[in-house]
Amino acid sequence: MADSKFRKKDNYEPLANEDPVSGKVFFDQVLDRFHIDLSDPCNQVMIQWRNIVGDAIADHVKCDSIKDGIIYVSCDHPSRASYIRLNSKEIIKKITGIFPELDLKKIITRVRS
Repeated sequence: MADSKFRKKDNYEPLANEDPVSGKVFFDQVLDRFHIDLSDPCNQVMIQWRNIVGDAIADHVKCDSIKDGIIYVSCDHPSRASYIRLNSKEIIKKITGIFPELDLKKIITRVRS
């Protein structure tokens, strides 16, 4: 049982009482805690985002989520959002080439402040 003075702000219990024997054990515990399934293609798109769109775009555009065939991305500048909207068909085509099980229809952009 975790002592309340060691409780983090997110109110999660510590990962484990014992030290993990490897990085994989620790990584698996983190994935379990946040309910992240690496076999889900939506999660794979977010993980592979930099490889899909390239470093220059990935530095300024983040894939937030994928729901109901829509990719939600946040950009750091309106010009980046315009670039994504102009090239959305190419990006969707590239993603569906890698993950054909995703039925992607469009990309929705928003500018983060």
